[in-house]
Amino acid sequence: MEQPPNSISSKAAITAFVSLLLIALFLLFWYTANFFLLVFGGILFSILLSSLAYFLYRKTKIQYPISLLLVLVLLVVILGGIILLAAPTVSQQAEELSRTLPQAFQNLKDSLAKTNLGQKILAGLPREPVQLLSSNKDILGQLTGVVSSTLGVLANFLIIIITGIYLASDPGSYKKGVVKLFAPTYRPRIGQVLDQSYDTLSNWLLSRFISMLVVGVATAIGLTLLGIPLPFVLAIIAAFLNFIPNLGPYLALIPALPLAYLEGPDKALYVFLLYTGIQTIEGYILTPMLDKKLVSMPPALLLFEQVLLGILVGISGILLASPLIAVLLVIVKELYIKDYLEKKV
Repeated sequence: MEQPPNSISSKAAITAFVSLLLIALFLLFWYTANFFLLVFGGILFSILLSSLAYFLYRKTKIQYPISLLLVLVLLVVILGGIILLAAPTVSQQAEELSRTLPQAFQNLKDSLAKTNLGQKILAGLPREPVQLLSSNKDILGQLTGVVSSTLGVLANFLIIIITGIYLASDPGSYKKGVVKLFAPTYRPRIGQVLDQSYDTLSNWLLSRFISMLVVGVATAIGLTLLGIPLPFVLAIIAAFLNFIPNLGPYLALIPALPLAYLEGPDKALYVFLLYTGIQTIEGYILTPMLDKKLVSMPPALLLFEQVLLGILVGISGILLASPLIAVLLVIVKELYIKDYLEKKV
């Protein structure tokens, strides 16, 4: 049955309005990307806290505010315990890594220079090391930049923690506040989409943390069995970088391969196979099993957003690209595809 002209023109007008709104939102995000990512980071941390607090509440029937306080205390105790127990070994290996890594890269460069392909690769690289500390003025400028960057990261981290605690303290009130921004007719549906977005991000966090733990433990065991130096530091690096889908596993290989090459070319090959095997199991078996409740994220779309956010805001954009695309897909699927495109006239 053909739709009347008025209905077609009305849908065209709505589509044009939605398109202009999306463009406006994109431009707004372009100029205020850091702010939005800080807010999103705070929301993500609040979901972590509230999920754990609700889990404790369901199991023990302890009131939610007390459960949240216990979760915060438990996280601080666990983090402090890990630091106290692992800090001596990790700091020692990290110091050794900083001494060994330059020599490892130099050995790898010398080996590449012996092959035709390696010579072509090295031809595009600077032949002399960059003189980063050429004068006192340069040193002062670099130290100022490092201090400024460190303070900026710490400030952003503190903002995310404080925002997350405030949001987790009374998530229901904030949800009601967002729902009230819409007309009464749409409020129940908006509430449903917010609940589904919450569940998606909660499941995503659980999936990431389990995946990071498995990758870290498997990497530490594999590197130890292979006799590679600094296995714990390399395993921690691999675990944390696994938080970044697509790009993280390749970044984790950057310090591991040169160190393995110090032990011999065969060791470097074994490490490459180890990392590839772990990431294959994690990417094709573990993560799909954990992500059954998540919206399916096309890898190409995720990679595109990682590159885009990386250009806009740097490393924080790459870190938060995956959960951001997950929740955006929920919103688009529920509000645009189901409620608009597939709505029966």
